[in-house]
Order: sequence, then C-alpha cells, then structure tokens
Amino acid sequence: MYMQGIVLTLVMAVTVEALVEYGRTAVKTARGGGRLSACLQGAAVLVSVGICLLCGADLYGALGIAFRWQPVGSVLTGIFAARGANYVSDLVGQLRGILGK
Repeated sequence: MYMQGIVLTLVMAVTVEALVEYGRTAVKTARGGGRLSACLQGAAVLVSVGICLLCGADLYGALGIAFRWQPVGSVLTGIFAARGANYVSDLVGQLRGILGK
C-alpha cells in the first residue's frame, strides 16, 4: 500500500507537470513563437491519448483512482505517457553520454 502511494504521487506529479508544460507551450505559441514545438507536442499528446482510449489503458484506475467519467483516467494516462516519452528519451541520452556511445 505504501509503495502504491509513492507510485501514485509520482504519476500525478508527471501528469501535472505535463499539463503545465503543455499550457506554457500553448501560451508561447499564442504569443507568436514555438509553433513547431507546439505542433510536435500536440501530436504526441493526441496520439498517446488516442491509443490509451482505444486500448482502455488507465494507469490511475490501476492505482485505485476512479473518476466519475471513466475516460478521464485514459486521457490522463495518455498525457502521462506522452510526457513520459520525453523523460525516457532524456534518460537514454544521458546514459549514452555517460557510457560514451
């Protein structure tokens, strides 16, 4: 139960960070900059959320969090997955730098 609470906190933190980052990108784009970045982020989110909705992936549900409207869990899981891809990419890049490859 303790580990589940830690995992839930980390999942929520990444999801909230992703929402804030996407919001910041949207504001930056509205002010006239970063259109390519916004398009790429938007595409990643749409693809990720679409896949999660189609296959019923719900990380929040798996951690015991039930939303009144079930698709919310899948949408948030898609946002988490889209942002998580950035973390994995950054981690792989750092490991390559450390390993000298």
